[in-house]
Amino acid sequence: MPFDEKFRDIYKVGIQPVCKKVGAYAERVDEQVYQSTILERIYNQISKADIVISDLTGSNPNVFYETGYAHALGKNVLIITQSLEDMPFDLKNYPNLEYDRYNIDQFKKDLEQTISKKDVKNSC
Repeated sequence: MPFDEKFRDIYKVGIQPVCKKVGAYAERVDEQVYQSTILERIYNQISKADIVISDLTGSNPNVFYETGYAHALGKNVLIITQSLEDMPFDLKNYPNLEYDRYNIDQFKKDLEQTISKKDVKNSC
């Protein structure tokens, strides 16, 4: 997910509480203190995650790169987006969830239902 204020509630009010409810924790690199480079930290976080939630809203190239890295590692990847038009055709066959940023309660319900079907032990 891009590090942009407009995604704050999706993460803080949506993703974090749902991950906690299913017994996992959610982390974003921009909230952490680390000594390596940001890219090394991102690689590390992705490699340790049970599931990677990638928000493709706005077609951010960095998010696409990180999503591809997670796929290359064989990680469970859940793609979320505010518009399916932001998803390239070759990613539409992966698990995805379209959401309305103005209806976070519905997003939380849908996200919990989707995550509950995956093997999530510790981290989102």
